[in-house]
Amino acid sequence: MAYTDIDLVCSLFPTFKRGTPQQNPQDSVIETYLENDASKLRGKLLRRFEESFAASNLPTVDAWLAGLPQAQDAHNVLEELNRHGAAVALVDVFAAYGVSGVRDLAAKILVPKYQELVAAFDRGEHDKLFDPLARGVTPRPLFQGIGGAETDRSTPEDRGEDRKFGINQTF
Repeated sequence: MAYTDIDLVCSLFPTFKRGTPQQNPQDSVIETYLENDASKLRGKLLRRFEESFAASNLPTVDAWLAGLPQAQDAHNVLEELNRHGAAVALVDVFAAYGVSGVRDLAAKILVPKYQELVAAFDRGEHDKLFDPLARGVTPRPLFQGIGGAETDRSTPEDRGEDRKFGINQTF
């Protein structure tokens, strides 16, 4: 299930005419891109808020989202991410069908806006909407996988520090 609809995605392309007999691409193609982007969003949600989802004991991500205290606000964030993500993915399709000005629109507006939305999500600006226990950015993703120190392979000398001993040093 996508978090947005075809009308909202197509509204980002002012020169695209929808509902005509010659419409290319067809709605079914656009819907496929919407669903693909929604799947990626669900994956991001599960990766970032897996513990909150598991604690809810609900069978699906959509049921978990509907049960959140600020469900409408959370849905609005997902809708905007889904709309812009699908639009960015559809740029090449619209360009192939001859929709004018699509590549310029993407370079100037769509791609920067989508990158901004994804960065805000990744920084945790919306964590309070998806994790009721979060007071700010949820710490839960930090407790999965490898800690930060293990991923940094630099030595104190590489970092310009004057310490003699540090992580990643061999003697």
